[in-house]
Amino acid sequence: MTLYLLHNGQPSARRLARRVPTLQSITSIQSVLRDDVVIRYGNEKEPDAGFWTMNRRDALILSNDRSSFLDAVHRAGVRTPKMFPVKEVQWTRHYRVAVFNLQVIACFRTEEKVIWLHRRIHQILDSFEEVNPDLDEQTRRISFLACRAVHALGLEMGLVSIGITPHGKFGVIDVSATPVLTGRLLDVYSRAVADYARQLDRFMAPALDQSLLIGSDLEFMMKSRKQRIVLASRYFTPQGRIGCDARSLNGDKAKRPLAELRPEPASSPERLCQNIDQLLRQAATVAKWKYPTWIAGSSPFDHFSLGGHIHFSGLPYSGRLVNLLDVYVGLPLMLIEDPLTSKRRRPKYGFLGDIRHKSYGGFEYRTPGSFLLDPGIALGAFALALVVAKHHHTLSYLPLHTPDNMRAFYTNDRDRLLSMAESVYRNISQTATYQQYKDAIDPLFMMIRNDEVWDESIDIRTAWGINVFENRKRNRTVAV
Repeated sequence: MTLYLLHNGQPSARRLARRVPTLQSITSIQSVLRDDVVIRYGNEKEPDAGFWTMNRRDALILSNDRSSFLDAVHRAGVRTPKMFPVKEVQWTRHYRVAVFNLQVIACFRTEEKVIWLHRRIHQILDSFEEVNPDLDEQTRRISFLACRAVHALGLEMGLVSIGITPHGKFGVIDVSATPVLTGRLLDVYSRAVADYARQLDRFMAPALDQSLLIGSDLEFMMKSRKQRIVLASRYFTPQGRIGCDARSLNGDKAKRPLAELRPEPASSPERLCQNIDQLLRQAATVAKWKYPTWIAGSSPFDHFSLGGHIHFSGLPYSGRLVNLLDVYVGLPLMLIEDPLTSKRRRPKYGFLGDIRHKSYGGFEYRTPGSFLLDPGIALGAFALALVVAKHHHTLSYLPLHTPDNMRAFYTNDRDRLLSMAESVYRNISQTATYQQYKDAIDPLFMMIRNDEVWDESIDIRTAWGINVFENRKRNRTVAV
């Protein structure tokens, strides 16, 4: 397996290749073999080749056209200058964030207020100081936004320019897939590429069963007899295996409408579902009456979206893995979501490539809605996640991250994406893990083929076989 740098002879590309001896410099794909990996730097003519191409050709073309770039980033729910009133496009602070393999490798900041919005930005300047991406809440948000913007274009590498307005709003000004690599930028990209080259075999190898664990946190809400929100914080504390999400009602942190289950991770989908079942039954002991009902899905109430987050540990993180999770987990689950609430949820929540790195060394995939509403769907979702975890080294990438397909994802255009869903099924059906979990996975694709969506009105306690009791007297829950 060889790591190639495909370029047009730019000085930056040559400098990078000289710094990283294991990186082979090429201007055509003639020498690229099936198992090789290519990093594309500015060459739009050659097709994608090898096992994986970082910064695929279509993504590079998209990012190089400013109007298309702004549309794509906006579509993914990221603010750009075109979303602000003209008089508000003033920046009190400006960041440039270097991203490689969908991870932040350096963050730079300046207090200069003048930024040329109509010029492409390819480098850092002397006025920028380097800051730790984890320095404070602002740099953490900036770093997350930078990766989100890069992924919204279908890229894995880029220099992201982000401004902050006097009112504290963030805007992505530009993304360059071909940053000028001199000075400190050359240092950080050289180190990142060298580290990637050293770990390439690890990224492309199957996960070890003895170290691989999957986990989840799943959100739900509570609804009164009059179809109004009942606070989850009335029944559950913020912390613990059964808790409340941090989101509050009207800014009052004491009023938390979202409940959250945080089961113990497991090595198998069955065991993880058993852990969820145990938590649900434990939670039901403090809220055993029919009202308030417990509901999940995508967005059962306006302004409140729910997630079904899948956690991984013992699995090497890479940009390719994120793309595969979108294709093989995010896409099938989106196609069985309720289209009305799915559109309401996205793109602010559940956008493609929604990843959070965790303190235990793993990461969580946050794109799906809360599949807690049905134990069969939950088992199928975890089985799909396990397929990706165990077979990411053999699964083929499917082009979900093109402008038209991403638009279809965010607008729930099922007709456009059905053929890709069939390709997903064909690919996973060739894996050993599918054969083990065929009975869990097949019903999801049967729902897709039959144009069926999950039922967000059902009480999840009933769905999981937990008895609920008729309220003995008038419901006294406090609705808000």
